[in-house]
Amino acid sequence: MGNIVEMRDIRKSFSGVEVLHGVDFHLQKGEVLGLVGENGAGKSTLMNILMGSTPHSSGDIFIDGKLQKEYNVNAALRAGVTMIPQELALVPAISVGENIMLSQRNTNKFRVLNWKKLYQTAQNHIDEMGFKINAYTRLDHLPIAYRQLVAIIRAISENQQVIIMDEPTSSLSHEEVVHLHEVIRQLKARGTTIVYIGHLMSEIFAISDRITVLRDGNVIDSKVTSETSEREIVSLMVGEQLHKVQDKLLNRKIEIRKEQKSVLSVRNLQRNKNTGELNFDLNEGEILGITGLVGAGKTELIRNLFGLERYIKGELKLFGKTAKINHPIEAIKHRIMLVPEDRKIEGLVLPGSVLENITLTQVYRKRTGILGVIRNKRKEREDSKHYVQRLNIKIANLEQRVRNLSGGNQQKVVLSKALITDPKILVLDEPTRGIDVGAKAMIYQLIRDLRDEGMSILFVTSDITEVPLVCDRLLVMRDYRFVAELLGEAIIPDNIINSIAEGKTE
Repeated sequence: MGNIVEMRDIRKSFSGVEVLHGVDFHLQKGEVLGLVGENGAGKSTLMNILMGSTPHSSGDIFIDGKLQKEYNVNAALRAGVTMIPQELALVPAISVGENIMLSQRNTNKFRVLNWKKLYQTAQNHIDEMGFKINAYTRLDHLPIAYRQLVAIIRAISENQQVIIMDEPTSSLSHEEVVHLHEVIRQLKARGTTIVYIGHLMSEIFAISDRITVLRDGNVIDSKVTSETSEREIVSLMVGEQLHKVQDKLLNRKIEIRKEQKSVLSVRNLQRNKNTGELNFDLNEGEILGITGLVGAGKTELIRNLFGLERYIKGELKLFGKTAKINHPIEAIKHRIMLVPEDRKIEGLVLPGSVLENITLTQVYRKRTGILGVIRNKRKEREDSKHYVQRLNIKIANLEQRVRNLSGGNQQKVVLSKALITDPKILVLDEPTRGIDVGAKAMIYQLIRDLRDEGMSILFVTSDITEVPLVCDRLLVMRDYRFVAELLGEAIIPDNIINSIAEGKTE
């Protein structure tokens, strides 16, 4: 197979700091290339350069053997290159069909748009790929997972020869991931080249023909997938640090204490008349995992506990006393803190600084004579620096804008914002979604350390491969009800999958 894309000696600098150091990168026709590396390794920057949305400082780009001299997004699209970005480039206030057909709006000779044909064409693209989505549905009425599918459908419908997929499965369920991989194989059979950027090694190995590893703005190596292993690729990305942390966590001695003190007790919690009742306890100094497929009801449950969603019935006890939480402020007063699933929308103020974001939930005041109460800025900085150091957040200074940080460092800022409130109960909703393996390892270890310090943690995730690394006890959820409880060494992916399958309701 010949090279359809060649990028030679690509360099890129931001504000005088070089982030890509003479990268050589190529794509072969009809291959699926897995592009991996830690956050900040340069993956997205390199692909944004290939997409034409970020100009390169120096180097050459060849597509189909032709040197691209004046290169931008339009030139990339004309050359047959398109991208599904991690931050979905969709229009929420219009329909699914309009989003899919944004770049393909054919009009008649009178420049009148044929809406019936537009929706029919869009629905044909959806049906051809086997996804169950109505083209007439307004996009912002769909959950995040389905919006991700719409972005994928739109890119594929444009029939380009190179499709870059940046974290395409970050919001998808296991079944949707399997289906997407089948679609990718069909595209490959048609000769389409796919760049698949991801953090889940199991997905990279399941779908790719070749894997290229980036680290610190350099291509470290490129391996044929069938001739390498997950351990080798991860070692190329982060060295042995991750494996040491995983070994330590997997080999830890698990003690199921007979006498445990409940800090959170939920009884007869029901979302609506069509769902079952939920009953569970979170114990002091315990990491309780809740897992299940996308749509099982995990996020809705914890949003209720944090006062963001109302259920029709249920009783809540905190530290042995009956409590009602109707607002996040009440939850924080009860020493409960939530790290939400969508860090960019619900977890951060992106234009704000690291300092402003970390201290957002904590009001620092000091008393002065005539002025009464004013902010204690010294204390703000001291505490912020403490969490920056503890979580190893890579920043230039506390005034750096959060929007300019990598995904892993943004997530650490969200965690710092939660921890600075000194919670007794920490609720984590998909805390490692869309971050690199190095940042995941650090978060896993942090969670265990917080547990050892006496904190009680609800760990909510759709990634069944990570719960054995973290959880003391696990509740498996399906269709807004718990279908299994697993303890200690029984928390393994096979048991979780079996529990979900056996818990299916007709």
